[in-house]
Amino acid sequence: MPKTVVILDDTPESQRLGVAMLRSIGEIVESVQFVTVAELPAVASPRAIYCPMTLAVPPTFEFWGQSIGRSCQDIDRLRDLAATTTGVKVGEGGNLWLPIIWTAQDPIYRDVIGESEGNHQQPVDLSDFDLEAIYEFGCQLLTQLTAPPATYLVQFSQGETGIIFDRLFPFPAIPALASIGVQQPDLFDCHWRCITGQSIVNTSKLD
Repeated sequence: MPKTVVILDDTPESQRLGVAMLRSIGEIVESVQFVTVAELPAVASPRAIYCPMTLAVPPTFEFWGQSIGRSCQDIDRLRDLAATTTGVKVGEGGNLWLPIIWTAQDPIYRDVIGESEGNHQQPVDLSDFDLEAIYEFGCQLLTQLTAPPATYLVQFSQGETGIIFDRLFPFPAIPALASIGVQQPDLFDCHWRCITGQSIVNTSKLD
């Protein structure tokens, strides 16, 4: 198995994501290296699997997630794309996150994550109608972006007339921590399996 290089920034949130990723994959890979954005080489190694846990990767760093990372960095442009191609409303203030495990075969939708008093919880109960709407939107958006296999978080809120899209994360961001101990494999494990071309063997809830 090639070396996995987890890319972090200097924020406490990014460090928490690095710890979660190590906990998920540390026992099944021989070598996991953690680097900051500033420590990235000028040219990506062909023998490494790069796993960014931040949107701050320089646009000149060429690796499998370069294009989707740049799309997610430019939030205004991404919202414009979503509004013009799907017709969904867009805006800030999303307090819900839909995890989509975007495999090479079919998307796998996980339970929606919500936030209450600074804490993230999974699952959040939505109506079948609202779930179908956000599932369809997420699939359309990732298809439009030609998204590579990975675990994505679609951040959104619910308005009076439907969902309001906020932004997209091309990795399991802070809300994904709510999946640890709730579902197996958790979203960090699923992300690593996606970017390394492995199958998702089980998506069931833990008892």
